[in-house]
Amino acid sequence: MGDLALLGAAFAFGFGSALLPVFLNAELYIVGNAALVSESIIVAVVLTLSVGTVIGKAMVFELARKGRKSIRVGERKPTSNRWILKLRAAGDWLIALLDRPYAGGLTVLASSLFGVPPLAVVTIVAGASNQSRYLFLLMVFIGRTIQFLAIAFFVAKAF
Repeated sequence: MGDLALLGAAFAFGFGSALLPVFLNAELYIVGNAALVSESIIVAVVLTLSVGTVIGKAMVFELARKGRKSIRVGERKPTSNRWILKLRAAGDWLIALLDRPYAGGLTVLASSLFGVPPLAVVTIVAGASNQSRYLFLLMVFIGRTIQFLAIAFFVAKAF
């Protein structure tokens, strides 16, 4: 019963982190689980967390798709830091690709794997764009699962 509760918690946390990424950090959740849970169950925890994340992101995607006419882009604060400017330029370029069917999928995959541009932003923009729902969800699942597995195995080897 303990393993089932662990998987249920992972699903709930993944779902919650998709809706409230600022408050519920899935990467930190995996770090904690990988340090405390046996390696035999960590893959199941990662997959369950990924499924919860995908379902949560699907909800955000659909809300953005339904409200696409009311989404407006705001002004950014100016900065002179060249690294921030380079990250912004890369993020803007990747977000511009979301209207293209396969290039948009690669943007979602990059965002899911590396967090640039942030997946929360990509989810909303992809929902408001012409991005394929199924390609979006598949890329989120693949990217988040790879990222979570990498974190989990890195932490498990460290402890």
